[in-house]
Amino acid sequence: MTSMPAVVCATDLSEGSNKAIPLAAYIAKGLGSKLVVTHIIDLPAVTPYGETMVDPQELKVRVEQSTKTQLADILAPIRGVEWELHISIGYPAKEIQNVAGEVSAGLVVAATHVRSGLERLLLGSVSRKLMSTLTVPFLIVPGSLPADRSALHRIESIMIACDFSRDSVMAVEWGVLLARAFGAKLTVATVIEQGQLDQILTMDPQKEHAVADRLLEDLTGKLRAHIPDDIKETASTMVLAGQPHEELNKYAILNHVDLIVMGVHGRGFIENLMVGSTTDRLVRLGQFPVLAVCGSMARK
Repeated sequence: MTSMPAVVCATDLSEGSNKAIPLAAYIAKGLGSKLVVTHIIDLPAVTPYGETMVDPQELKVRVEQSTKTQLADILAPIRGVEWELHISIGYPAKEIQNVAGEVSAGLVVAATHVRSGLERLLLGSVSRKLMSTLTVPFLIVPGSLPADRSALHRIESIMIACDFSRDSVMAVEWGVLLARAFGAKLTVATVIEQGQLDQILTMDPQKEHAVADRLLEDLTGKLRAHIPDDIKETASTMVLAGQPHEELNKYAILNHVDLIVMGVHGRGFIENLMVGSTTDRLVRLGQFPVLAVCGSMARK
């Protein structure tokens, strides 16, 4: 199995944000990696305001003491994982990126927030900045994750969304890596939007069924070609039609998927899987952790 020295989990210590920690610990344990939990004291919070001056180092010590107690309680059910706490002061996206580089992280994990009735990623725009700068995959855990999934200590079923782009090819590699590590059931799925499907079928109305069957066979063959030979017999494929984020979410719910893996910047046959598009919409639904992988990300 590929070596992964560390898994970094970022938290702002809120209840929703802390939901990412058990899953990060579970993954770190399964991959034989150290868990590095990082909390960033946002730079504006320690700047002077009026007559008040906050000592950054004193604040850091106080936060570190209380955070260690919280983490000990959260991580108590997960035995056998080595973990450490890293607290720094600065701009969150930059500091998280720095920590990931310092500890040779192979994966960064963070949760989402609910703000003003809308799902937003950790610390507002931080996740979007991380997505454009991280050189490792980014696992996004919804802060509104349902109770039956918020204490997730297992990964038994993984679904990979594939659009046949470079990014989704990398997503397949990561999904296979995790499936092997946890002995998880693997499904590789693709989604064709209904409008595209209708356009293809109306090209030859007299042979609609034959065209549909041929399209299904072609897409299934392409999906299976991305699955390594040693797990082809146990892995499954699925071709869906409709809005990608809705169909992937629906399939994941009906089939008890624990983790969705997908490319984030690919422009392929099916859909442009970008933050702000399918990935973002899927995360906003708040049902599943989503591992976002970019083709430029190097596997550790």
